[in-house]
Amino acid sequence: MVVNAIDFSDLTKKPKPQGFQTPPPQPQQNQQLGIKNPKTGKVEPAMGYPVNQMGQGDELLQLFPIPVMICPYPTDYSKELEWIRNAETRKENKGEQSGNGYTHYNRQSEDTFVLDKPELANVRAFIEAKLHKFVTEILASTDKLVITQSWLNKNKKGESHHEHVHPNSMVSGVWYPQIHEELPPIQFRNRGQRDVSLQTEKYNTFNSATFMLPMKRGELILFPSNLTHSVPVNNSEEERISLSFNSWPKGNMGDVKYLTYLPLDRCV
Repeated sequence: MVVNAIDFSDLTKKPKPQGFQTPPPQPQQNQQLGIKNPKTGKVEPAMGYPVNQMGQGDELLQLFPIPVMICPYPTDYSKELEWIRNAETRKENKGEQSGNGYTHYNRQSEDTFVLDKPELANVRAFIEAKLHKFVTEILASTDKLVITQSWLNKNKKGESHHEHVHPNSMVSGVWYPQIHEELPPIQFRNRGQRDVSLQTEKYNTFNSATFMLPMKRGELILFPSNLTHSVPVNNSEEERISLSFNSWPKGNMGDVKYLTYLPLDRCV
């Protein structure tokens, strides 16, 4: 059996060595990319399979991407913003001591169910609609997520927010009633990043440990609750204000047949 050596001369631009033969093109096989449905056993096309054509027929797939959705607020919210500005927060949130004194973190509202307030009914309706879209269209789930807790964050000059995740929550989000490009952005960290990294000429989605997302006034951002995030120090004279929330599926979860059933009504 004669096996032809693979010819890479088209990549290196070097002359073909004697004895090398370009293998004949192989017939393309129809490969279906997707996820196997455990109930039907069939491979179904999956949303969110980004494919980049790399040349020479090479394809780059981004498996298991983390969904983060940003949504603009559709109407004026001057009355809601005035209520938020006047809402009471903790007087001080002092952290550990550093060389220049203490680290000062953002001040949270005393009320941790602010979206239950009638003054924020329109904001809640907006968030619930976008949360439903995130769950049904991106996560392709039939579960209904309900907002559990919600609170305000205020960062004056010198205050930051430490790295954290949101326990006991499926999807979390932040709405930004008062922010602009001079105020610190939200920063996400990839916990799966290696401790030892390669030298890189430029950063991209495959080699970056952190991403900073500058948000615009009125925007909402939704993300999985276990995605680590933080807020850098506010160096502006203006206060940075955001509204955060958590969510959890309503009713029982899982499937009895596949031993994933979680009867929440039995946990009361």
